[in-house]
This record gives sequence, structure tokens and C-alpha cells, in this order.
Amino acid sequence: MIELSITLGIVLSLLFIEAFGLAAGGVIIPGYIALQLTHFDHILGTIVISFFTFLILKLISKFTFLFGRRQMVVALLIGTLLSILSHHLFIINTAQDTNEFSAVGWVIPGLIAHWSAKQGYVKTIAMLSLTSVIVRLAVIVCFNGAMIDWN
Repeated sequence: MIELSITLGIVLSLLFIEAFGLAAGGVIIPGYIALQLTHFDHILGTIVISFFTFLILKLISKFTFLFGRRQMVVALLIGTLLSILSHHLFIINTAQDTNEFSAVGWVIPGLIAHWSAKQGYVKTIAMLSLTSVIVRLAVIVCFNGAMIDWN
């Protein structure tokens, strides 16, 4: 199931890049986000952390030449550091449930921020949302309508 989700995410991302000229935060990201669509806290954590990574990236780029490979590495480093912090700090325990507003993975927020710096944050999140939902629906259809929880 995980392999199917990642593969469909890559194929759909490539098709959407060709059709619309916009990336969904990298070709592998929609498959991973599709795996987490039932966990709103992880999705929200990923969006918030990628946004802060994007803002820090923009701030750093005002003081230095930050583009290409350098921008990718800095985005991945910042995203990874913020992701690690989120896994330890953004946990809310209530009587009924535990909500973890942490990022999905460690490099995903950095990749989203890197592509956001190239094409804009709103466009990147919009494409990511669209492709992730389509991947999730395609996986559900492939498994005859079963609502699959991968966690």
C-alpha cells in the first residue's frame, strides 16, 4: 500500500508538473502526505513547519546569495531542525486524545519550503493538496473502497 501511494504520487506529480508547470513540493511528497490524510494534526504540523522554513529561507536570502543547490541544502537543514523540534515540543495531551502537531518526516517541510521559494507558498500548498487527495482516492479505489489507515 505504501509503495502504491508513493508510486502514484510520483507519477501524478510528474503529470501535474507537465500539465500546470507547478510542483507539489517535490515529486515524492504527495505520496507521503496521502498516507497521513487521516491525521489532521500531522498535516497541519507539516504545513506550519514548512511555512516557517519558507520564511526563514526568505530571511536568509536577503543577506546572502541563496539559490539552486545551496538553497535546497539550507531549506532541508532548517526543515529538518524544525521537524525534530516539532516531534518533541508540539504534543498536546487531552483526556480523550493525544495530538501531535509534528511534521510528516524530517525532510518533507524543507522540500516544500524549497519549492515554495521557487513558485510561491500558496501555489505549492494548493498543488500538494490536490495531488495528495487524488493519490489517496486512487489508493482507496485500488483497494475496493477500503478506508486504509497506514499508521
